[in-house]
Amino acid sequence: MGLRLERKFQERFGDRIEVVYADKPLEGEERRLNSKRLSEAVKAVMTAILKREPTPEELLGIKPINGKKKDVS
Repeated sequence: MGLRLERKFQERFGDRIEVVYADKPLEGEERRLNSKRLSEAVKAVMTAILKREPTPEELLGIKPINGKKKDVS
C-alpha cells in the first residue's frame, strides 16, 4: 500500500484490523496455493453476504453485485 492509502486505512480500521505483511513475496507452489485459498475465502464471504452463489463476472468485478440474482428463464 502507498503511504496515503496506508494512512487512510489506519484512520478507518486501525483499532479493529491488524495487517501483517510477509517479509518476502511467495514463490511458485506457495504463491499458487495462497492465491487459491484467498479466492475461495472471498467467494465464501460473498456467498454468505449475498445468500447465493456469486457469478464469475461478479467475482472478477466485471458486473456490479446485486442482492438478488435475476431469474433468466
